[in-house]
Amino acid sequence: MRVLNEMMPDETLVAKGRYHYLVDGEPSGQVETWQITRLPDGSEVVRADLDGRTAEPRANLVSHLKRTPEGRPQWLRIRFGHKGITAAAHYTFEPAEVRVFRQVEGHPRRQDVLDVPSAYEVDYHAVIAHDYVWRGYPDHARGRRWAVPVFSPELWPQAADDALMGRSLRFMIEPTGAQVCETPVRLFEGAQGYGITLSDGTKAQAWYDTHGIPLRWTYPDKAYEFIIVGYKRYDGIKEEKR
Repeated sequence: MRVLNEMMPDETLVAKGRYHYLVDGEPSGQVETWQITRLPDGSEVVRADLDGRTAEPRANLVSHLKRTPEGRPQWLRIRFGHKGITAAAHYTFEPAEVRVFRQVEGHPRRQDVLDVPSAYEVDYHAVIAHDYVWRGYPDHARGRRWAVPVFSPELWPQAADDALMGRSLRFMIEPTGAQVCETPVRLFEGAQGYGITLSDGTKAQAWYDTHGIPLRWTYPDKAYEFIIVGYKRYDGIKEEKR
């Protein structure tokens, strides 16, 4: 697993796992490996490595998210490569703005401040980052369809210099109830399901365990799917690949 910052001695491993990216139900060759650690103050670090070097579209994404003891995003580092674009960025998350520091290879460094709605979530494209659905849907919505503000880095820009720039989006999320979710790891009873509509109208379906870990994420109209194939917890509950 490639990382941007090595695990420090005071970090405790909470969970780790792996996702396969599927196209038409078959592995595409893209594999994501991730781990979550906890610091003594209760804050957490989420590391993820999407390795697509041997599979189309040959996208590579290595990320490092720090979140507060309350579960809010604090800062994020990303390194991204795709079809001749190599870029890196650092994002600092404030209550109503995101500070962006980024550089695309061959282009000047850029610094931006993006205004965002309060209580926003962060989608940085790794599947483990899709926990924004589980984290972002508020209790007071009481099962209704709800708009959740989302900050997301741009991975597929029209101009190379715009890679990893920040975007303020709004996704519609609706719980679909507790369900059985089948994965190569095992059957997850009582997985929380959600229907999601992205800002461009794309529809997705997702299932999460009781810790908010994405188990399965599908795009029914596009035949794309992400599925957990390895999962182990270190906080008293162990869920392993068969």
